Amino acid sequence: MAKAYKNEHNINCLLIAAKQRQAEAAEWFEGVDGVMGLTDKEMLSLRYYFIISRKFYENGIRFGHIPCFIDWKYPNAFMHIDPGFSGLSLMEVWKQRVLDIHGDPELGGIIIPEDIDIDVNAEKYCNSVLIAPAAFTNKGIPETFWKKLAAKLKENGLEVYCNSGGLYYDQIIEGTKECLLSTKDLIVNAPLFKHVIAVRSGFTDLVCKTNAKLTVLHLSDDSKTPLVVEYGSRNDDVRDLGRMDDIYPYVYRQEREDELIDLIIKDIR
Repeated sequence: MAKAYKNEHNINCLLIAAKQRQAEAAEWFEGVDGVMGLTDKEMLSLRYYFIISRKFYENGIRFGHIPCFIDWKYPNAFMHIDPGFSGLSLMEVWKQRVLDIHGDPELGGIIIPEDIDIDVNAEKYCNSVLIAPAAFTNKGIPETFWKKLAAKLKENGLEVYCNSGGLYYDQIIEGTKECLLSTKDLIVNAPLFKHVIAVRSGFTDLVCKTNAKLTVLHLSDDSKTPLVVEYGSRNDDVRDLGRMDDIYPYVYRQEREDELIDLIIKDIR
């Protein structure tokens, strides 16, 4: 949203502070003029400073601060947006609450430099699916589901790669090949896979900015929630990022795993 934020607030130069391992993700986004990589300790210190000082929007600085509450029913205490924003999608919360962007502006995309030196694996990945089961903020889909999904994909003649960022919460699913991609590698190579399947996370935000075919799996504690996410519903925040085609959002339900896997397989074409 860097481009929309600069236009909304008449800003000439925008510097993004991010964790070092994620900083390169911001370099290719429209509207970003510079990126400052911070260590985990530096980022944590910055976060604590803003929480204590409450200076979220002062002195030319805007710090991401979404009011949340902890739901103890979820593994690892999943955080939900405060009920005061429950009627909005995640992207609308970011636009209205964090960035103070109004209306329906052009959010901008990724501009890949023509002279990049990144290995492109078109032949290697053309009959392969990339799965991304791990996410720091979105836990709850069991490893057994991913194993079942990987086995079904292989039964259909597809190779299955499992994304790994080398982070402590990453999990490599049995029967898959580890695919260790940097952020820029992912942006360039994601469209080369036949399909990408991921739990809702920052990973899906990046992939949806490419033209990769993407299945997004959401969590829900409502047993009446349909498997297929309808456009415009609260769970459809990925398509809110600006691309409608070839994005398939579903809600994960443990009691309907086989049905969900059949839907996913049907989308891969």
